[in-house]
Amino acid sequence: MVKLNDIKLTPERALIIKDTAVIADLHLGLENVMLEKGVAVPRMQIIEIVNAVKQIIEKYSIRRIVVAGDLKHEFSRNLPYEWEDVEQFLKSLEDVELEVVRGNHDNYLAAILAKHGIELKEEIKIEGWTIIHGHKECDKPKIIMGHEHPAVKIRFRGSMYSYHCYLKIKKKQTNQDIIVLPAFSPLVSGSDILSAEKFLSPILSDVSDDEIEIYAVEDEVVYLGRLSDLKSVLYSEV
Repeated sequence: MVKLNDIKLTPERALIIKDTAVIADLHLGLENVMLEKGVAVPRMQIIEIVNAVKQIIEKYSIRRIVVAGDLKHEFSRNLPYEWEDVEQFLKSLEDVELEVVRGNHDNYLAAILAKHGIELKEEIKIEGWTIIHGHKECDKPKIIMGHEHPAVKIRFRGSMYSYHCYLKIKKKQTNQDIIVLPAFSPLVSGSDILSAEKFLSPILSDVSDDEIEIYAVEDEVVYLGRLSDLKSVLYSEV
């Protein structure tokens, strides 16, 4: 675990502020979408996610869970797996407070949440931080977001090594502090920030490589330095 002042970055891919854990990009029901495209994937994600969240609650004495967007996967409707998986997720967390921020995949999520008395919010404030999903512009000074599914993928001696990561960004132009969460879904491999030409979020459209610090996640959280330095080391000529 890494501490950044009032924030803890955990190897479980959950950011913790006091007794609140923030996770993003669960993409429940992803297996249903893949099945419709002819790809059969064992329906195990919801079990893994529920078990992982329960372990986080117990390990870090969590009283509130905040989902920073994309709780479900399908944009255009609520698929059968999504209904079932979201409801199973909600019922598994009845002993803690749960808040959900709208992501770009959550167009029809409100119908499911309403049955459980949960409001789908545009943003949530915690200890001076604004929690959003990240698919829309936001000018708040301190932001926690998801959406990007950041990962570092390194090829070494014919093998590819991939690590989910947190991004800590000091956006100099607007003087914003931004933390980007890794995807919580076990089925999402992540988007390689080393090779990506640009970020998805409009918030990060003008961020430079030297403004981005990388914290990779494996069995622990490891600081890898600035994105500009990491690219320089990996892509420098021998």
